[in-house]
Amino acid sequence: MKRSITLFDRAVAMISAAAAGVAAAILLIIFLIVQVEVVLRFIFNSPTSWSHEVSTFAISWVGFLAAGHILRLGRHLEVDVLTSRISKKSRRMLGTLTDTIACIFCFYACYLGVKFVDIAFMMKATSASEIDTPLWIPYLAIPIGFGIFALEFVARILSRWDLVEHRDADAKAPVVE
Repeated sequence: MKRSITLFDRAVAMISAAAAGVAAAILLIIFLIVQVEVVLRFIFNSPTSWSHEVSTFAISWVGFLAAGHILRLGRHLEVDVLTSRISKKSRRMLGTLTDTIACIFCFYACYLGVKFVDIAFMMKATSASEIDTPLWIPYLAIPIGFGIFALEFVARILSRWDLVEHRDADAKAPVVE
């Protein structure tokens, strides 16, 4: 049982890491797009019509794709005024409760995101711009991101109860100064 849960945790870790890698690549692309736009606008006085829309949609993909990996690393904002002063058992119970609530929210947001993408796809909704982006493409970041986020919460709950080998749900990523 513990072995299969550990395999689940590793699979979720690989999915999160892959999504974070894609997010990093998208961030690099956004950087390049902005640099090209700056050069074209201020040096050649010939701005693009697409850079703002593409970079805006892309930055939403970055946020949604990276969220699960950030949770795994323990880098989401956390107020620990109370939790740092309670016993390990109480911290486990409170953490399980909050992670379960967050997980339910993420699964529900994923479900609603799928419906949102489906509606945009069926209506053939596009952006109100020159490039006429099909809106289901940027909207797809919502169910994918929340789905990965929900899986990370499930993995975190399992690790809180020591069902995952070599993982501590309360461990924080090292701070680089």
